[in-house]
Amino acid sequence: MHEFLMILLVMVGFMSFIPVVNLFKSRREEKYRCLKLLMLTTFIWTVLIFIERISSVSFIVYHAHLLGYPMKFMVMVFSLCTIYDYVEEKLPKIVLAILMLLGLTEVVLSFTNNLYSWFIKLSLEEMTVFSDLYFADNGPLYLYHLIFTYAVMVYAIVALFYYVIKKKDTIRSYEAVTKTITVAVVVVLALNLIDLLFIDTDIDLTYISLAFGTFILYRVVYTNDMIFNLLTSGRGKILSNMRELYILTDSDKRIVEFSELLSTKYGVKPADYVGKKLDTLYEGLKEQIVFYRNYEVDVEVAQNKDHYHVRERKFYIQKNHYGYMILLYDETQVFKLLRELNQLSNFDAMTGLNNRNYIENKLKIYNNQPNLGIISLDLNGLKVNNDYLGHERGDYLLKAVSNKIKQAMSTVDKKEIARIGGDEFLIIIPNTEEKTLLALKDQILSLCDNPNIMDIISVSIGMAFDSTGEQLIYDLIKKADESMYQMKNDTSLKYTKDIIAYVKKKTEYMR
Repeated sequence: MHEFLMILLVMVGFMSFIPVVNLFKSRREEKYRCLKLLMLTTFIWTVLIFIERISSVSFIVYHAHLLGYPMKFMVMVFSLCTIYDYVEEKLPKIVLAILMLLGLTEVVLSFTNNLYSWFIKLSLEEMTVFSDLYFADNGPLYLYHLIFTYAVMVYAIVALFYYVIKKKDTIRSYEAVTKTITVAVVVVLALNLIDLLFIDTDIDLTYISLAFGTFILYRVVYTNDMIFNLLTSGRGKILSNMRELYILTDSDKRIVEFSELLSTKYGVKPADYVGKKLDTLYEGLKEQIVFYRNYEVDVEVAQNKDHYHVRERKFYIQKNHYGYMILLYDETQVFKLLRELNQLSNFDAMTGLNNRNYIENKLKIYNNQPNLGIISLDLNGLKVNNDYLGHERGDYLLKAVSNKIKQAMSTVDKKEIARIGGDEFLIIIPNTEEKTLLALKDQILSLCDNPNIMDIISVSIGMAFDSTGEQLIYDLIKKADESMYQMKNDTSLKYTKDIIAYVKKKTEYMR
């Protein structure tokens, strides 16, 4: 048993050394101030344990052992402080001041134990070997020391579980922390009970149990802290200088950190989202940003929003500790260019209406649709206006007739309007009635009519309607065209003659 406990002592002593080395990297990190003091105190206690076993100077051995009492108490104090830092709460100053005062008092008592036997009833002169210190009778203040020490431990455990339960929806995993700390507490209590009730040994089981407990606390607070590991590994500096926006989450997709630019550009506050699900941040930004994972996005949607392409990658900090990095690539300018290309591809620059390319891609949607109406419209006299009054006059007429069509069709919810040729226009109206088509035709003619020859917009209009859905869209367009050409035979020639007569009368040529 002694050999086993000795091996355990050496292992725990080595474990106490590892955190001190790692935490040296974070000496400027304020959030780890208590953890650093805790691990440093544990390490000093480790050094004192080994000094008392290897030193041949009785004075050093005696006081190295006695200093273990305040070390034990301060380990509990700094554990409590560390837990408060971990749950992002402040340990009340009055509590910390009282505990530090008790700690200093214990240091003074340990140095005067040789005179007054505060902790053990054994003087320096009476000690022959270091093991005498472990088998000596307890002093009058030993019990009080034990009560205060374990009271602090109980306070720390209760505080941890209270705040972990209170903050179980934040970034740290409630189940994982509870499981880890429970194991640590069980080990600490078990070893202390064994030491007090069953085993007489010159190996300090209280030290072993508390050193193990502080190492577990270090693992929970430090090594599972994703942001800290990123910072100390140098990757945090890389992230902060990235062009792309980023979001870091834990394995449960709860937000750990996101780019400062998200706060400055879009006004999102870390306090509102850190610890919450990633979708919560997406929801909070939906009024300003369109997020997408592929390029199958309607470029005409949300023109007033920024567009970000989302890419997600899993990464590991420790062997079984991972998170997700979400990179947001700003594609706002890309979508602006796509919209411009879409405008060129599907819209007529002169009139602002859709063009032939657009409407031809839409025709198959309306094939064999019941209650479908088609209006075919042709601007009369475009050539004669261009020839006798100049192309500016022709452009004016094209824009004017387009505006009249838009005005007449403004009351129709769903429609397709396109300029399909130089002076040809096509209107498709689904889910309509024949009387509605007739009314729209008459309204367009009325809007275009004017007694003044220079203000009139001469148009020919044809229409076709299918209530059954049995006719192909192409057949309906053909019927509408035929109807339009019948009207054109009567109107176009007359309008052309009227324009020529007007020009000759004025004897003005704008060419």
